[in-house]
Amino acid sequence: MKRSTLLPRLRTTLAAAALCATAAAAQASVLILGAPVQAGGLADVQSKIAATGVVSGVVDVFNVATGTPTLAMLTAYDAVLVYNESATVPFASALQLGNVLADYVDLGGGVVEAGLSHATSGFKGMQGRFVSANYDVFNTSNNQNSCGGLGQVVRSDSPLMRDITSFNGGASALCYRLTAKAGAEIVADWSNGQALAGYRMDHNGVVVGLNMFPTSSDVAPGGWNPSSDGALLMANSLAFAAGELPEPGSLALLGIAALAAGVAGRRRARAVKASAAAVTMA
Repeated sequence: MKRSTLLPRLRTTLAAAALCATAAAAQASVLILGAPVQAGGLADVQSKIAATGVVSGVVDVFNVATGTPTLAMLTAYDAVLVYNESATVPFASALQLGNVLADYVDLGGGVVEAGLSHATSGFKGMQGRFVSANYDVFNTSNNQNSCGGLGQVVRSDSPLMRDITSFNGGASALCYRLTAKAGAEIVADWSNGQALAGYRMDHNGVVVGLNMFPTSSDVAPGGWNPSSDGALLMANSLAFAAGELPEPGSLALLGIAALAAGVAGRRRARAVKASAAAVTMA
């Protein structure tokens, strides 16, 4: 009896669909929204993340100490990293920034929050609907000095911890005394027991919390040690928030195709909504 060629053809078709869908969805572009203290701070974060090769699209920067991005600007990207580093160089408007980030997540955008943005409003942390409506991962708090480096990894299977073998917070090793909000999950801790990384997926977009300052010791005295995996932790977080897919082979081909198509669809929907909003405002 002649062997049927239906199943091999079906597998080939699914493989092609998966590859096409992955190619359409995997070019994730990200925007770094930083309020740096040091000259070259934004460029340091940008170059470190880009050098990991984890983010497949462009890595752009915007200084949120001097301005606040519009929703239309944010929707050109799949995920953003937002942070500030000192109460002396705060966000241009913590209120407006928090509101527009919440709007962005509502449209399916991913947010990675880091640095001083986790602080209370008195210390120039994030404000607006992003905090008041519980989009953020952590309850705001004040700083904890000398947190050390990577401690307990609570979820070693998390995409945030992919290929992470070490993290050294540097001479300062600043972090914040943070606890997870309801709906969020802690992935890893600092060596002093404070939360280092967590996420939540109960909104339209993924939100990741990183209890670290993104600028490395190459620019910021006392910053995280660039010989450790700080850049990879930030890049993994952005890729996860952006909906980047796991490697082929870790899911069934049909599952990869479906997930990739869903990610691509959400990106197209954000672009359409942003265009419609721009037309309405005009």
